[in-house]
Amino acid sequence: MHRRISLLAVSAALLLTTSGCGWLPWPRRRAEPPARNVLGINDDRFRELDEDALDAEVARPKNGLRLTIRTDKTAYQIGEPILVDVRLENVTSPAGGQTARDIPVYFEPLARAREGGAMEWLFKFQIRTEPAERLIYHSPEVKVPDTERGDYYHYVILPPQSFVGRRFVLWPSRARGLTNPGRYNIIAAYMVEEDSAYVIISRHLTAQQVELLGTKLAYVRVWTGQVFSNRVTIHVKRKKILGIF
Repeated sequence: MHRRISLLAVSAALLLTTSGCGWLPWPRRRAEPPARNVLGINDDRFRELDEDALDAEVARPKNGLRLTIRTDKTAYQIGEPILVDVRLENVTSPAGGQTARDIPVYFEPLARAREGGAMEWLFKFQIRTEPAERLIYHSPEVKVPDTERGDYYHYVILPPQSFVGRRFVLWPSRARGLTNPGRYNIIAAYMVEEDSAYVIISRHLTAQQVELLGTKLAYVRVWTGQVFSNRVTIHVKRKKILGIF
């Protein structure tokens, strides 16, 4: 039986996890009593969601943006890299009850990590086992010093119904749990904090030019907030030996 949970519980989970160390309030799939019973909710305005509906609720567009992911295939052999295509889309449309508008988005998928190499920055991933939902990988926290922000200036203005995307490679060496056969789910988030709300229009502008142009012309304000993706399930299988698993 699918686990059911109320929207009130979803909201509480969002508040707790976004204020703490976990960035994604992804539901566990253990059997639990209905949240309405646990919380003592008798108001029918708080509807309960089954597992599929809860996934859709978490992955709803936020402030005009929708994030979707898909893998290049559904089954991998142990040690095989997982290719994940990420798509960030402007879904504003009069048909959806919104005013169609352009949305400037900060597009810096990767940043240089302190220990060297490039790591996910504005796009974050989590990988969990199924059905236990044990976390085996999450994108590390990468802080870009203010002195280096000039190197991270890429942004895209998305017209309505348009998108920007990128392919990420998730290496099993970074998620040791993937060395075991089984089912796993992958989810992603796109997050831009308020301290990254303004992006300079060109890294080549001098301080004098920025002063002459002023903030409104030298910088563009981008979308801020966080939006979560759909959940993708994959199978990891043992390598074939002489055609036999």
